[in-house]
Amino acid sequence: MACIVVIVLTRYLLKKSFAPTERILQSQKDFVATASHELKSPLAVMISNTDMLLDNVSLNEQAKQAVQTIDFECMRLSRLVKDMLLLASSDAKTWTLHKSTINVDTLLITLYETYEPVCMKQNLELKLHLSEESYPAMFTDKDRLFQILCVFMDNAIQHSKNNSLIEIEVIATEKNIAFSVVDHGQGISDEDKQYIFDRFYSGDKSHTNKSNFGLGLSIAKELTQMLNGIIIINDTAGGGATFTVKFPLK
Repeated sequence: MACIVVIVLTRYLLKKSFAPTERILQSQKDFVATASHELKSPLAVMISNTDMLLDNVSLNEQAKQAVQTIDFECMRLSRLVKDMLLLASSDAKTWTLHKSTINVDTLLITLYETYEPVCMKQNLELKLHLSEESYPAMFTDKDRLFQILCVFMDNAIQHSKNNSLIEIEVIATEKNIAFSVVDHGQGISDEDKQYIFDRFYSGDKSHTNKSNFGLGLSIAKELTQMLNGIIIINDTAGGGATFTVKFPLK
């Protein structure tokens, strides 16, 4: 009897002690959701007005550079707000999926064509490895899957060295299909690997990369879980990192 009383009392005390923490976490999530929604409108106004100023040929060079700086920072904030809204939707369990049968070849070619100009601008070589045999059709949310692969590509470009190679690969078996983005850059330390999917985590301790808010990989992980997949990180042979997202085939 005494043992039962101790167990009940312990559970009660633990529940009471965790209650404030849960309220704080919920309060933080509510703040992120509200702030993100409130920032959308003024940012849209600022971006549209900076676009108008950039089209103004009467601006002198100094004024034009100032407007370009404002436009760059507005776009950074816009990406941050978009990511925060996605996370807020995840916390509220309001993310929606629109599944359909997709053609894997078309998805990969679209990804390649989207990022080829970006890689060329960054002096990076991009290769797409397509199988000679047709890939099995997938029943999934094409936009969400594309978003995951875009996060991998952005991450690869961010951490690649000048004149290095980025590769897009797909391996399909009877039961699974796996999409990989392989970079030959600086790689990820074992210490960082355990944290890179945490929100707002950045391996760049100096914060020199101002375009990275540490949200991309956390969003990719949550989207992958929604699509019943898993993410695997491996070291690339010779240096670099390989991000793979794997899904079961039904």
